[in-house]
Amino acid sequence: MQRGYVLCNHDLSHVLCFTPGKDGVVLQDIDSTKVLNQAMCLHDLTEAKNISQRLQDKDLTADLEIVNVARLYKKFF
Repeated sequence: MQRGYVLCNHDLSHVLCFTPGKDGVVLQDIDSTKVLNQAMCLHDLTEAKNISQRLQDKDLTADLEIVNVARLYKKFF
């Protein structure tokens, strides 16, 4: 189980994860705890905001929301 903050879409159905080679990012549908365990988890809110801004500046992701991963564990499981 992870702790910290993750980047997800506004309806909290997809979370940002690293690709298998860890050279990119992809939004994955949250359908199991395995996906939440693979999510890109950031330990503090400032770090999450910086990463989110950098990803938006490079047009790698759309507008994402920063959410505590415990909220997603609680919501889905």
